[in-house]
Amino acid sequence: MSACLHVIGLGPAGLEQLTLGNYRRICSAKKIFARTAQHPCVQELMAEGVSVESFDEIYAAETSFEAVYEKITEQLRNELKKRAEVIYTVPGHPMVAERTVQLIAERLAPEYNVVIHPAMSFVDEIFRVLKFDPIDGVSIRNYDALKDVELTGREWLVIPQVYNKLIASEVKLDLMNAYPDDAWVYVVQALGTKLEHVDKLPLYEMDHRDFDHLTTIVLPPNSEVISFYKLVKVMRTLRAEGGCAWDREQTHDTLKQYLIEESYEVLEAIEKKDMYNLCEELGDLLLQVVFHAQIATEASIFEVQDVLRGVIQKMIRRHPHVFGEEQAETADDVILTWDRIKLKEKESDKRRDFFNDPKGLPSLMWAASTQRRVAKTGFDWSDIEGPWGKVKEELQELESALTDGIGIREELGDLLFSIVNLSRFLKLDTEEVLRDTIHKFQKRFLKMVELSEKNDVDFEQLSLDEMDIFWEKAKSQEKSGNKV
Repeated sequence: MSACLHVIGLGPAGLEQLTLGNYRRICSAKKIFARTAQHPCVQELMAEGVSVESFDEIYAAETSFEAVYEKITEQLRNELKKRAEVIYTVPGHPMVAERTVQLIAERLAPEYNVVIHPAMSFVDEIFRVLKFDPIDGVSIRNYDALKDVELTGREWLVIPQVYNKLIASEVKLDLMNAYPDDAWVYVVQALGTKLEHVDKLPLYEMDHRDFDHLTTIVLPPNSEVISFYKLVKVMRTLRAEGGCAWDREQTHDTLKQYLIEESYEVLEAIEKKDMYNLCEELGDLLLQVVFHAQIATEASIFEVQDVLRGVIQKMIRRHPHVFGEEQAETADDVILTWDRIKLKEKESDKRRDFFNDPKGLPSLMWAASTQRRVAKTGFDWSDIEGPWGKVKEELQELESALTDGIGIREELGDLLFSIVNLSRFLKLDTEEVLRDTIHKFQKRFLKMVELSEKNDVDFEQLSLDEMDIFWEKAKSQEKSGNKV
C-alpha cells in the first residue's frame, strides 16, 4: 500500500480560521511540514508546542520560485519513501494559488495517495471585507500573468501575493495598459488577523505604500477598461435601437469603400513613417473588421468570436514549425510550408478555382499574385533574362501598335504585365515601386513650382521647354540634398 500525503490548508490567518478537522489532524501528527513558517497559523501552532518543519531555507537558497517549488516537491517525495503518512501544510486553501499543490498532483499523485484537506482561502476573506458576491464574476491572476490575459473589466480582478514595491510597480504598469490611471484599487493586507487593513486608492498611487507576503490587490469591475471586448460592445451599442442612425443603416456593401479607404490610409502612414498616425489608422481598420462582424452577428451568420477562432486556428495550423514538430529555418522554408498547407486546405473546397485572388485587388498586385501562383506550377522563367527579354519584346510590339493604330490597349497591358513580372524577379513590389515614384514626382513637381515662384514667374504661363528647365533644377537640388 502506497504512502499517503495529506495536504492541509491553514486558512488565510490564525488558528481561529483553521477547521477543527485540520487542527486535530495536525495535532495528532508526529511530524508536520509547512511550505513556509511565515504565516499566522503556523506561528500560533508553534506557540502551542506543535513541531513544524518549514521549507523557508529553500526559499533563501534558490533564485526563483519555480526552483523552490520543485525542491519542495522532491523533498516531499523523499519523505513519502520513509513514512507511511506525511502532513504538508500550505497557507489558505490548497487549491487556490498554490503552485506546490499543482506539482504534487502532477508528480506525486501517480505514485502516492494524495488527500487534499480544504480550508478557507484568502479569497473568502476578500468577499467578506469588500462585500461583493463572486457570482458577479471574479478573475484571480498571479502578478506575473497579467501580460498574458485580456483584462476586460467585466469582473472583479484579484492579484494575490504582491509582496514588495517592485512587484507592485510592475503590476501597476501592467494594469495601466487596460485600466484608467485613476481607477479605484483596493490594497488589502493580513485579512482575518488583528493587523487586517484595507486601503482604497487610485491606481496611479497603488505602489506608494508598504507591501508584504499577505498583500493582495483587488480591482472592482470597470466599464472604462480598454479591451477588444469593449470595442465590440461599442459597435453593438451603435448598431442597436437608439444607437447611431448612420451606423444602423450600413451593410457589408455600403462599407466596402470605407474598408478600402482605411487600408490605404494605413499604407500612407507606413510610407510616411508616421507611427502616431499609424496607430490611429490601424484602429480605424480594426473598427471595420468589428463593424462587419457585428452586421453578420445580427443576421445570425457568424460572430466576432468565429472570426477570431478562424484566424487563430489558421495561424497555428499553418505554422507547424512553431506550434508543431516541423522544421523551417529560413523565410523561404516558411513560405513553402505555408503554401503546402494552404493548398491542402483548398483541395477540400471544390468551389475555389485556381486563380482565387480577390478581384478587387489593385491591378499591379493582382498581376504579381497571378504570376506567383502560376510560377509554383513550374510555368516560369529560369532567370531574369527571360522577363527582361519579354519587356523588350512587349515594348517593340507596343511601338508597332502605335504605328499601326491597332491593338494599342492590349499591347500596353502586355507591357505592364511583363514589367510586373520583371519586378518579381528583382524581388521588388511593383505597387510599392510605383507609389514611391508617384511620391517622388509629386515632391519634384511642387519644388519646380516653388522655384518658379521664387523667380517671380507664373508657372502656368511657361512653355513646356521653360518648365523643363525648372524641372531639371528641382531634380538637381533633390539629388544634391540642397534645401535652398
